[in-house]
This record gives sequence, structure tokens and C-alpha cells, in this order.
Amino acid sequence: MKWIIVSDNHGEQGILHEIYSKNNDADLFLHLGDSEFDYHDTELSLYNRVKGNCDFDPEFPIEEAGEVEHIKYFYTHGHRYDIKRSRDVLAAHAKGLNAKFAFYGHSHIALLESVDDVYCINPGSIAQSRGEWEESYAILEFDEEHQNANLSFLNRAHHVIQKQSLAL
Repeated sequence: MKWIIVSDNHGEQGILHEIYSKNNDADLFLHLGDSEFDYHDTELSLYNRVKGNCDFDPEFPIEEAGEVEHIKYFYTHGHRYDIKRSRDVLAAHAKGLNAKFAFYGHSHIALLESVDDVYCINPGSIAQSRGEWEESYAILEFDEEHQNANLSFLNRAHHVIQKQSLAL
């Protein structure tokens, strides 16, 4: 099983479609906000999506939760969870939903951390990185038994910047 996580393209057209085309075998596509597109934009409609602080279409949900093959996840943009200070509030909300993963954007900094048994993952910004890495998105791939996963951060050329193993 393969999940694609992207955030913060800030009005840049084409990159979301390109990521989708390169990974069209994925089971889940998430966009974590600040697309600056309308909710029904053709390119953005390829993704499950939430509202960022720069998205103004009222149809965007603030946050969402889901489950694929018994793996629960929560996603939001992050600005309402004080993620620039810590991921504690974000992880606590995800844990309350029995989610193993909390996906967020907003900071434009790619990051993986485990907080209270919840993997908090920011794919970085695909358009305007503020971290040590270049612009990025993330791919989360699970083994067949869903006991382990690999998280890869990729650049705009779809090359792996960093890959980490996760025990589920």
C-alpha cells in the first residue's frame, strides 16, 4: 500500500498533477492545504484535501480522518494546532481518533517525529521550502502485513532526499 502526501504548493499549477502522474499506483493522495486553488480545481481534485490558512473556498474541510486497510490517519494543515511550537496538540488529537498517523503542513519544513505513539509527518512544502532540504513531498509505503512502513521524502524531480523505516 502506498500513500502520497503533499502540501503548500501556494498557487503553483502543474506540480500536483505531475506528482499524481508519477505515482498513479498509489492508494491514497492527501493534500494538506495552502494550494490557493478552488476546492473543485481539476488538479487539486485528484487529492483528498483540507483547508490551509491561505485557502479561502468555504468547501474545504478544516481537518479530516480516514482509514485504509485498518490503518487510521488524521490530516490537517496544522495552523490550528500550534505545530510551529510542538506537535503535542496534533498528536493528542490524532490519538483521540485512534490514528497512528497525523499529517500536517503549514511550517514548510519536512519532518517525521513520533509523539506519544503517533507518527507526526510534515511532507514539507512542494513550492517554498523553509527547511534544510529543498522543496519536497512524501511517500509512505507499507509492507503486506502492515507491520512496517517506509517514509520517503522526495524532491520536485521525484528523487529520494531521505528514507526512514517505521515500525507499526
